Amino acid sequence: MAILMRLDVPGGTLEQYDRTNEIAGIRGEADAPDGLISHVCGPTDGGVLIVDVWDSEESLNRFFAERLGAALREAGLPEASPEILPVHNLIPQGAGAAAGVIVMIDFEQGTDVYDAMASQMPSHQGDLSRGPWVSHVAAVKPDGTMVVVDVWESAEAFGAFAQAEIGPSAPEGISEIQPRFVPLHNRIVGRATASA
Repeated sequence: MAILMRLDVPGGTLEQYDRTNEIAGIRGEADAPDGLISHVCGPTDGGVLIVDVWDSEESLNRFFAERLGAALREAGLPEASPEILPVHNLIPQGAGAAAGVIVMIDFEQGTDVYDAMASQMPSHQGDLSRGPWVSHVAAVKPDGTMVVVDVWESAEAFGAFAQAEIGPSAPEGISEIQPRFVPLHNRIVGRATASA
Protein backbone atom coordinates (compact mmCIF):
# COMPACT_ATOMS: atom_id res chain seq x y z
CA MET A 1 0.00 0.00 0.00
CA ALA A 2 1.31 3.46 -0.91
CA ILE A 3 2.21 5.73 1.99
CA LEU A 4 2.86 9.42 2.47
CA MET A 5 5.82 10.40 4.62
CA ARG A 6 5.69 13.97 5.97
CA LEU A 7 8.71 15.31 7.82
CA ASP A 8 8.95 18.80 9.28
CA VAL A 9 12.54 19.43 10.39
CA PRO A 10 12.76 22.47 12.69
CA GLY A 11 16.25 23.93 12.55
CA GLY A 12 17.09 22.09 9.33
CA THR A 13 18.62 23.97 6.42
CA LEU A 14 18.51 23.53 2.66
CA GLU A 15 22.29 23.16 2.72
CA GLN A 16 21.99 20.18 5.08
CA TYR A 17 19.20 18.74 2.92
CA ASP A 18 21.29 19.11 -0.25
CA ARG A 19 24.31 17.55 1.50
CA THR A 20 22.13 14.61 2.62
CA ASN A 21 21.15 13.93 -0.99
CA GLU A 22 24.77 14.24 -2.11
CA ILE A 23 25.94 11.72 0.51
CA ALA A 24 23.06 9.36 -0.33
CA GLY A 25 23.97 9.56 -4.02
CA ILE A 26 20.78 11.24 -5.17
CA ARG A 27 21.57 13.85 -7.79
CA GLY A 28 18.24 13.69 -9.63
CA GLU A 29 15.44 11.47 -10.83
CA ALA A 30 17.79 8.90 -12.36
CA ASP A 31 19.08 8.22 -8.83
CA ALA A 32 15.65 7.92 -7.19
CA PRO A 33 15.60 5.04 -4.70
CA ASP A 34 13.60 1.91 -5.39
CA GLY A 35 10.02 2.32 -4.19
CA LEU A 36 9.94 6.13 -4.35
CA ILE A 37 6.93 7.55 -6.19
CA SER A 38 7.58 11.23 -5.49
CA HIS A 39 9.61 13.53 -3.26
CA VAL A 40 9.33 17.26 -2.56
CA CYS A 41 11.25 19.55 -0.25
CA GLY A 42 10.99 23.22 0.63
CA PRO A 43 12.11 25.76 3.23
CA THR A 44 9.80 26.66 6.10
CA ASP A 45 10.07 29.37 8.75
CA GLY A 46 13.05 28.02 10.66
CA GLY A 47 13.30 24.62 9.02
CA VAL A 48 12.71 22.27 6.12
CA LEU A 49 9.63 20.34 4.97
CA ILE A 50 10.04 17.01 3.19
CA VAL A 51 7.11 15.02 1.80
CA ASP A 52 7.53 11.68 0.04
CA VAL A 53 5.14 9.17 -1.45
CA TRP A 54 6.43 5.57 -1.42
CA ASP A 55 4.96 2.38 -2.84
CA SER A 56 5.14 0.89 0.68
CA GLU A 57 6.44 1.58 4.16
CA GLU A 58 8.86 -1.32 3.67
CA SER A 59 10.52 0.49 0.73
CA LEU A 60 10.93 3.65 2.82
CA ASN A 61 12.36 1.69 5.76
CA ARG A 62 14.81 -0.17 3.50
CA PHE A 63 16.06 3.11 1.98
CA PHE A 64 16.45 4.62 5.45
CA ALA A 65 18.41 1.60 6.71
CA GLU A 66 20.64 1.26 3.65
CA ARG A 67 21.39 4.88 2.72
CA LEU A 68 19.34 7.68 4.22
CA GLY A 69 19.93 7.24 7.96
CA ALA A 70 23.71 7.51 7.67
CA ALA A 71 23.46 10.39 5.18
CA LEU A 72 21.19 12.37 7.53
CA ARG A 73 23.62 11.92 10.41
CA GLU A 74 26.67 12.85 8.35
CA ALA A 75 24.98 15.96 6.90
CA GLY A 76 23.92 17.07 10.38
CA LEU A 77 20.21 17.46 9.61
CA PRO A 78 18.43 17.68 13.00
CA GLU A 79 16.50 14.58 14.04
CA ALA A 80 12.75 14.72 13.56
CA SER A 81 9.98 12.13 13.61
CA PRO A 82 8.28 11.43 10.29
CA GLU A 83 4.52 11.08 10.00
CA ILE A 84 3.63 7.96 7.96
CA LEU A 85 0.09 7.89 6.54
CA PRO A 86 -1.76 5.61 4.11
CA VAL A 87 -2.49 7.22 0.74
CA HIS A 88 -6.16 7.60 -0.15
CA ASN A 89 -5.79 9.29 -3.55
CA LEU A 90 -2.77 9.90 -5.75
CA ILE A 91 -2.48 11.85 -8.99
CA PRO A 92 1.26 11.69 -9.67
CA GLN A 93 1.20 14.06 -12.65
CA GLY A 94 -1.30 16.69 -13.68
CA ALA A 95 -1.18 19.31 -16.43
CA GLY A 96 0.65 21.89 -14.32
CA ALA A 97 3.86 22.54 -16.19
CA ALA A 98 6.14 24.22 -13.66
CA ALA A 99 6.54 22.98 -10.09
CA GLY A 100 6.82 26.10 -7.94
CA VAL A 101 5.10 25.62 -4.61
CA ILE A 102 4.07 22.85 -2.21
CA VAL A 103 0.48 23.33 -1.03
CA MET A 104 -0.31 21.43 2.16
CA ILE A 105 -3.78 21.26 3.68
CA ASP A 106 -4.62 19.58 6.96
CA PHE A 107 -8.20 18.74 6.01
CA GLU A 108 -10.25 18.30 9.16
CA GLN A 109 -12.73 15.99 7.42
CA GLY A 110 -12.63 12.33 6.49
CA THR A 111 -12.49 10.44 3.22
CA ASP A 112 -16.28 10.59 2.80
CA VAL A 113 -16.26 14.41 2.60
CA TYR A 114 -13.08 14.46 0.50
CA ASP A 115 -14.58 11.95 -1.98
CA ALA A 116 -17.91 13.82 -2.13
CA MET A 117 -16.12 17.11 -2.83
CA ALA A 118 -13.85 15.54 -5.47
CA SER A 119 -16.88 14.01 -7.21
CA GLN A 120 -18.23 17.54 -7.76
CA MET A 121 -14.99 19.09 -9.05
CA PRO A 122 -14.65 19.15 -12.85
CA SER A 123 -10.86 18.70 -12.58
CA HIS A 124 -11.34 15.45 -10.65
CA GLN A 125 -13.42 13.87 -13.44
CA GLY A 126 -12.18 11.86 -16.41
CA ASP A 127 -8.49 12.05 -17.24
CA LEU A 128 -6.97 13.28 -13.97
CA SER A 129 -3.63 13.99 -15.66
CA ARG A 130 -5.37 17.00 -17.22
CA GLY A 131 -6.05 18.60 -13.82
CA PRO A 132 -4.36 21.97 -13.17
CA TRP A 133 -2.03 20.70 -10.42
CA VAL A 134 1.49 19.38 -10.98
CA SER A 135 0.77 16.53 -8.55
CA HIS A 136 -1.81 15.69 -5.86
CA VAL A 137 -1.84 13.24 -2.96
CA ALA A 138 -4.35 12.80 -0.15
CA ALA A 139 -3.59 10.63 2.88
CA VAL A 140 -5.50 9.61 5.99
CA LYS A 141 -4.35 10.52 9.51
CA PRO A 142 -4.85 8.13 12.45
CA ASP A 143 -7.88 10.15 13.66
CA GLY A 144 -9.61 9.75 10.27
CA THR A 145 -8.99 13.31 9.09
CA MET A 146 -6.79 13.92 6.08
CA VAL A 147 -3.75 15.72 4.78
CA VAL A 148 -3.55 16.86 1.18
CA VAL A 149 -0.17 17.70 -0.37
CA ASP A 150 -0.14 19.20 -3.84
CA VAL A 151 2.50 20.73 -6.04
CA TRP A 152 1.33 23.77 -8.02
CA GLU A 153 2.94 26.27 -10.34
CA SER A 154 2.15 29.05 -7.85
CA ALA A 155 0.03 29.97 -4.85
CA GLU A 156 -2.07 32.09 -7.22
CA ALA A 157 -2.78 29.10 -9.47
CA PHE A 158 -3.95 27.12 -6.45
CA GLY A 159 -6.03 30.10 -5.27
CA ALA A 160 -7.84 30.28 -8.59
CA PHE A 161 -8.59 26.54 -8.41
CA ALA A 162 -9.80 26.87 -4.81
CA GLN A 163 -12.22 29.62 -5.80
CA ALA A 164 -13.47 27.84 -8.90
CA GLU A 165 -13.72 24.26 -7.60
CA ILE A 166 -12.98 23.73 -3.90
CA GLY A 167 -15.29 26.46 -2.58
CA PRO A 168 -18.34 25.48 -4.65
CA SER A 169 -17.91 21.76 -3.77
CA ALA A 170 -17.58 22.28 -0.01
CA PRO A 171 -20.59 21.08 2.00
CA GLU A 172 -22.50 23.43 4.27
CA GLY A 173 -20.80 23.99 7.62
CA ILE A 174 -17.31 22.87 6.62
CA SER A 175 -14.61 25.03 8.14
CA GLU A 176 -12.56 27.21 5.81
CA ILE A 177 -9.59 25.40 4.28
CA GLN A 178 -6.28 26.96 5.30
CA PRO A 179 -3.49 25.94 2.91
CA ARG A 180 0.15 26.15 3.90
CA PHE A 181 2.39 27.31 1.05
CA VAL A 182 6.03 26.20 0.99
CA PRO A 183 8.36 27.29 -1.84
CA LEU A 184 9.60 24.25 -3.73
CA HIS A 185 13.33 23.62 -3.44
CA ASN A 186 13.51 20.13 -4.94
CA ARG A 187 11.18 17.65 -6.61
CA ILE A 188 12.05 14.10 -7.60
CA VAL A 189 9.69 11.83 -9.48
CA GLY A 190 10.55 8.22 -8.78
CA ARG A 191 10.07 5.15 -10.93
CA ALA A 192 7.67 3.32 -8.60
CA THR A 193 3.91 3.38 -8.93
CA ALA A 194 1.18 3.02 -6.34
CA SER A 195 -0.58 -0.30 -5.92
CA ALA A 196 -4.18 -0.64 -4.89
